This record gives sequence, structure tokens and C-alpha cells, in this order.
Amino acid sequence: MIPDEVLLLKILVRLPVKSLMRFKSVCKACCAAIASAHFVRLHLELARATSSSSMVIVPRKYQSEPRKVASQFVHIYRFQPAVQSKIAKLIMMCKPHPEWGIPRFTIPLHCDGLVLIPSLTGHIFVCNPATKEFVELPPGTRNMSLDQRVAFGFDPCSGTYKVARHFLRSYREGQIRTEYDVGYEVLTLGDGIKKLEWKATIDPPYPINARTPICLPGVFYWSPVRG
Repeated sequence: MIPDEVLLLKILVRLPVKSLMRFKSVCKACCAAIASAHFVRLHLELARATSSSSMVIVPRKYQSEPRKVASQFVHIYRFQPAVQSKIAKLIMMCKPHPEWGIPRFTIPLHCDGLVLIPSLTGHIFVCNPATKEFVELPPGTRNMSLDQRVAFGFDPCSGTYKVARHFLRSYREGQIRTEYDVGYEVLTLGDGIKKLEWKATIDPPYPINARTPICLPGVFYWSPVRG
């Protein structure tokens, strides 16, 4: 009999995601092992070393009334520069809500094969194109601003993924400058997280520009607004 360690670290870790999804139904022990954070990281590192580079593309449609109009489906494509066809391949299509689909969304964020999609209505979605999983995160603190300011990345210290959002509680326009009351909160995704919830941090000293943040392992860099 093949030892469990050899089976997981030498054989299963080399299988594609589709095969692993089928293998999870063999037994509870296999399902738990494949879903563990340790196995996921090993599989991800091996895929990075053996696969050619690719780009995830999530097209958006321009809508004149962003808060009222929704798209019926989300389409996710993968483009591989090394492939001779030079055509992006559709890898996932889903309808987040059976009635209204998905609200108009801003620029999606990507980390380790996961795609985060923030919408202008405050809804935030996370999907895994490889496993075809698509979930909506719980609502955060009410935001007075139309633009979503969201960051998404991996925290190597805890082995979890972090979703951070900046929100505007209120603002007051003065003769010299506008005063803002802003907040910041973080949600953790990962193995062993039983409940998804936003946790407030120290308020930022300045409001944040509606620009895509720079997301590095364990660190988010934002562009502040002054004045």
C-alpha cells in the first residue's frame, strides 16, 4: 500500500484541479487532505513551476446607470501568450444571482488563482475558475462613496488570504478643504476560518484614491487623497 504522505506529496499534488475535484469524493480523509492549506500551497507552487504564464481576463460592459443595471453573467477568460492560437479561452461563466446576475463591477483583483470582483453596489464576490466556485462575501460597513476601494492578497504569516476595504462614513465640504470620516476593515479567507466577517482596524489618516492598490505578500499599498 502506498503511504499517505507519498500519495499526497508525490502523486496527487501533480494532478490537475479537475482530477482532484473528482478524487475528493473517494473518502472523507482524501477530501480533507486535498482541501488543506498545506496541500493547496504545494499544488500551487508546483503549478507555477511547471505551467506557462497566463492572464485572467474578466470583461466589463459600460452601463450609463451603474447602480441600477446589472450584467446577467460573469465571463472569465484565460489568455496564454505561449499558446499559438493567441485566443483567450473561456474558463468560467456563472450567474451570481438567479434574477439580476451581478451589478456593475470595478477592476477585478487576482491572487493565486482566485479572482475577487468588487461591485459598485458594495457587493464583493470571490471565485475560483479552476474549481468553478463562486461566492459572495458578507456585506461590510456602509460606504458613502460610489467607488469600491478593495485590496486582495495572501498573508504568508498566517497562511490565509486577506480582503481589505476602505469606506467613507461621512464627509463635510468646507471653504478651504473637505473633511472626511473614513474607516478600514479586513476579512480573512482560508483553511480553518469558520465564519467570514469584517474586522475593523485603525482608521486611515487620509481617504484613499479610487485606484487599484498594489498587493504584495502581507502588504497593501494605497494611494491617499490629501487636502
